[in-house]
Amino acid sequence: MALTCSLVSNVSDVAHVTFQRVAYTPVFILGLVLNASALWCFTRIPQWTETHIYMLNLLLADLLLTLFLPVRIFETYCPMSPGMFCTFLICVHYCNMYVSIFTITAISIHRYVAVMFPMQKQPSRASEARRKKIASGTCAFIWLAVITICTIFSRNMLPDQLLTCYSRKPYKKMTLAFLLVLEILGYLLPIVIITTCSTQAIRTILKSLKKIHQHSEDEIVDSRKSVVAIITANMIVFMVCFTPIHLGYVFRYIFGHTFHVFYDVAECLATTNCCLDSVGYYFLLKKIFRDKR
Repeated sequence: MALTCSLVSNVSDVAHVTFQRVAYTPVFILGLVLNASALWCFTRIPQWTETHIYMLNLLLADLLLTLFLPVRIFETYCPMSPGMFCTFLICVHYCNMYVSIFTITAISIHRYVAVMFPMQKQPSRASEARRKKIASGTCAFIWLAVITICTIFSRNMLPDQLLTCYSRKPYKKMTLAFLLVLEILGYLLPIVIITTCSTQAIRTILKSLKKIHQHSEDEIVDSRKSVVAIITANMIVFMVCFTPIHLGYVFRYIFGHTFHVFYDVAECLATTNCCLDSVGYYFLLKKIFRDKR
């Protein structure tokens, strides 16, 4: 692996490199602080539920993505000639992003079931253990599926496809099969599930609020309003973070390098999800530590 630590002379390249340095550095710092703090708090949870398992899986994906950001920042100062290490870095990026997407989808389904079928959550230890096993199995399956997909389509990330360690050659398109997998399985299916589950859960909670007399059950009303706010925020964050990058895949496939600025910004937005997921950790952990008092 060769390094080229030289000044960039081309004006457009200077703008591109400067954007990456300015964008990814604060994401790394904030993401490291937030995710490391959340991980420390997770280790202090006295009793785990299936929600904690899903959230921990999401946290691990976000933390791994954050830990590899310094390599991307370093590459803007000392570009690496494309090699198998670059292929590994791109695979790590894809794996962590889509593990996050599929875990968020699983969390949305879990919330939907919890809201729509509250009687299914029986208090017995046997049922609780079974739900934890299902959650753990789901998380393991997500990692296995994403790694398998990256392995199958690794041809799209080999050094001969790359201009630099993190950018594709303008005339080298990803295969149509890989594009369809990313767009349909990696985005369209999850966003349909997340939107459907979230809107149905929000509608059910808001209907239940009408049946509660606020003057006598203020705490319950506030709790349910917080749940609505969290679900809405998570749905919006998902759309903001992951919609542009999947549009970017399509634009880059159709128009080539023409939309490289849009793609760079979209890729950065997708990366910021490793920080924004911390909002969900905050509300979950806040409730846990409040209940311990």
